[in-house]
Amino acid sequence: MPDIINITPYKELNQGEKCIYDFINKEQKIFENVINYLKTESAFLMSPGIYTHPFKSDIKLLGPYLYTDGKYCWDRDTWKYVVKYNLEIPDFFIKHVNSSEGKKWLKDYTENNNFTWKNIISEKKKNSKNELFLIPDDIGDLDLTDF
Repeated sequence: MPDIINITPYKELNQGEKCIYDFINKEQKIFENVINYLKTESAFLMSPGIYTHPFKSDIKLLGPYLYTDGKYCWDRDTWKYVVKYNLEIPDFFIKHVNSSEGKKWLKDYTENNNFTWKNIISEKKKNSKNELFLIPDDIGDLDLTDF
């Protein structure tokens, strides 16, 4: 399996050593297709836990949850950080999203994907007897207005 590149390697998200506040960029314009790509929910990694929202210390988030296209991975809330807090997205990732490979992956994902954390958890709860699942059905995903 090739190495998957994390585009959100921030210590505040429990995913790396970089500081998320160093990547707030008021100048970068992110197009809708990049946001739609980041909204995909192809499950990659889930780490049960609770961490503090990097921009609102009174909000606790579940996870981290990571999504992937097989080449890159990103935090579940990346699109929200971009839209609401102007988080910068690496240029190499934007180029990938706009490449024929990225466009094909998004089209295939949109048409065929059901491998999401919500679906996985729902199936586990439905098919498991005598097991306790404390993860909420919505996987703790906050709406953008609450984020």
